[in-house]
Amino acid sequence: MSGTLLVTVNVHGIGPEAASTPEAQLFGRDAHGRYTYRIGLARLLDYMEQIGIKATFFWPAVEAQRMPALLERCLKTGHEVASHGNAFEDHMTLSEAHEAELIERAHELLTRMCGSAPVGFRAPTGTLSFASIPILHRLGYLYDSSFLDDDAPNLLSEDGGPGMVELPFSEGLVDATHFRRRVTQDRAEAHLAQELDGLLGYSGYACLSIHPRADLGLARSSRLKILDRLVTRARDLGAEPTLGRDAAFACRPILKPTRLGVRQTATDFQ
Repeated sequence: MSGTLLVTVNVHGIGPEAASTPEAQLFGRDAHGRYTYRIGLARLLDYMEQIGIKATFFWPAVEAQRMPALLERCLKTGHEVASHGNAFEDHMTLSEAHEAELIERAHELLTRMCGSAPVGFRAPTGTLSFASIPILHRLGYLYDSSFLDDDAPNLLSEDGGPGMVELPFSEGLVDATHFRRRVTQDRAEAHLAQELDGLLGYSGYACLSIHPRADLGLARSSRLKILDRLVTRARDLGAEPTLGRDAAFACRPILKPTRLGVRQTATDFQ
């Protein structure tokens, strides 16, 4: 597999807060999530079109229902729509039956709204249960992108997903990791660039994860150019922006059937 940069967007509006607080109580306070609906996601789509990159957008079902026009725009402009679960439930706290019900509900809604089934999944709170991968496999998913336990893609056969690929992400390449700590934009960009260099230098693979919220994301006008500079940096290192589904298809033939044991060296991914 040639050098690969996954550009991914976690479509978070007020969903994270609404998972534990009634929406009526959120009105008038903690409006960072509503920024996504009013301007953040549209601005991000505009900018990606301007600089000519495609991304994988992980959509929770609840956010797809709130923003159907922007979901449709994602599809029409060539981005990938993947599943980000139902409504920000923590999968580790669910029974197997309830987890299956929620994953299926999100899958069916996105399939109906998009006209085709999503093939990628990312856990809405970053946590999966032992049942998660088998459920996704049964529904026909090609890849998951929820784990932090590796720097490069690996197969999920031993986790109950024969033929499925894990496309791991790194906290160091998540915009929210740095902006949550209230560092300056220059320092956030420096941290992101450092992580990008390290990952691409090791395996030729890196996954950038960004958000359209006002507090934690790159969608503010003063931060947008960070995205362009990171993509340019990756290209200079020989890595092209790639959709999740394309990366999974490309790397699946060369991966060993376990993510728990010895796997390829870094050069096998370059």
